[in-house]
Amino acid sequence: MNDHQWEIRFDDKPLNVEQRKWLVSRKNPQCSFSKYIGNENAVKRLSRAAFIALGRHNHCCSEYAFALCGPASTGKTTLARLFAECLGLPFVEIQPQQVGRIHDIFEKIAKVCQDTKIYGDDGEVYSLELFDHNPGDPTDKKHVKRYALPPMIVFIDEVHLLKNSVEQGLLKATEANDGQLATEENVECDATRVCWFIATTDRGDLSTQFDTRFRKILLRLYSREEVSEIIKLKNPDWDMSICNLVAKYSRIPREAAAFAEDMRAEHEMCGGAWEDVAATVASECGIDQYGMTHQRLAVLTALGRRPIPRSQLTLVAQTKEDELTKYVMPPLQAVTPDQPEPLVITSSRGYTITPTGLDELDKRGIPNLGLDALPEQARELYENLSRSNTEVGEPT
Repeated sequence: MNDHQWEIRFDDKPLNVEQRKWLVSRKNPQCSFSKYIGNENAVKRLSRAAFIALGRHNHCCSEYAFALCGPASTGKTTLARLFAECLGLPFVEIQPQQVGRIHDIFEKIAKVCQDTKIYGDDGEVYSLELFDHNPGDPTDKKHVKRYALPPMIVFIDEVHLLKNSVEQGLLKATEANDGQLATEENVECDATRVCWFIATTDRGDLSTQFDTRFRKILLRLYSREEVSEIIKLKNPDWDMSICNLVAKYSRIPREAAAFAEDMRAEHEMCGGAWEDVAATVASECGIDQYGMTHQRLAVLTALGRRPIPRSQLTLVAQTKEDELTKYVMPPLQAVTPDQPEPLVITSSRGYTITPTGLDELDKRGIPNLGLDALPEQARELYENLSRSNTEVGEPT
């Protein structure tokens, strides 16, 4: 049954339109995308791609290549994995820290193929393990091994961290008119059935070649309501009021999930009202009564006096620059349905507080310079906007 060694075969009878629409609908509780909260536009775009692929016998979707761009903890890996799950295709996750050469990528793909089982029409279970299509002596050092990769999803996280030599080797494989993956160990792969996903926290970090050939999907941080829904999925026995408490203290899903685990353990150990439990855990985690970490509040307090370059802000946050940009700043710079204006923006002077950020300081009674803390150009912009709103009778 050689077909199973290079191709995943499903039902020879194609699904009709209504069947495919139901399979990708989040109203369908069995749909993989129903497990994903938030970023509706991103889900819709991937649902359309899945709808097309489900109309094929092997669910191949290699004409698509997606770049998921967004802050850490916006669910980039989860979304790519759910896309693969919706199509029933193998999912290969690649971390750049684990890749020193192109052959490392091939080995990860081959391992997933080996572990993938296919149930044949004859009732037998087959491995998707790759085999060499090139006749000859495989022990010969000059022998070129040729493989045909089956339909699959290959996800490369933080793609901008790949070595330049690896990135250059991927260009041919991800090129729609090429699709060939050649490694340093005389291995050539036909990757024309692969759907490639790459991810980065900042689209600006993508090389020009990757930026032009991948469809960009922008992801945003979650609103507190969405974080509540995520916590409810992970804690189905909790009332939404408890989930809302978690979301009050953290809007980053990973942080919120850890916070919820601590709350559950604290409640089982000591009992008490959930509000008191949440406040206790927040205090121990360095989060104030309004849901901001002391580290981020220190950043906001410093910016309430003047703009600060990134290199100097690392001293304020007492962290490395990479951690500052990936984990500390995104919630302060986020724009979400319940936070239409960021607390901090980037200007020519460095990181700069906004009027919304000043409101957060005022709410806590923290001294600041008000609009005088902003660069002159930004200050004039906000003053003119405020004056305009007052003239038309709108609240400032």
